[in-house]
Amino acid sequence: MNQEQADRRRLLRGVMLAVLAWGSVLSLGAFLFGPGPGGVVTLAPSVSRGLIVFSCVSIFLGGWALLLRQRRSE
Repeated sequence: MNQEQADRRRLLRGVMLAVLAWGSVLSLGAFLFGPGPGGVVTLAPSVSRGLIVFSCVSIFLGGWALLLRQRRSE
């Protein structure tokens, strides 16, 4: 593996970690805040909302990683 490939791999890992961090913060927000009376956003913790968001981000990143691994093995 040459230096350019190593740089690309490092950049890709950084982007994937950034997406994971963004998804984690988003799922934390979905967990902590929700619709209150009158449609106003209020503190209303809900594990299911947080898990749904985090699951979607995880599925996206897992699929992306699988496609990259498949591409690398060809």
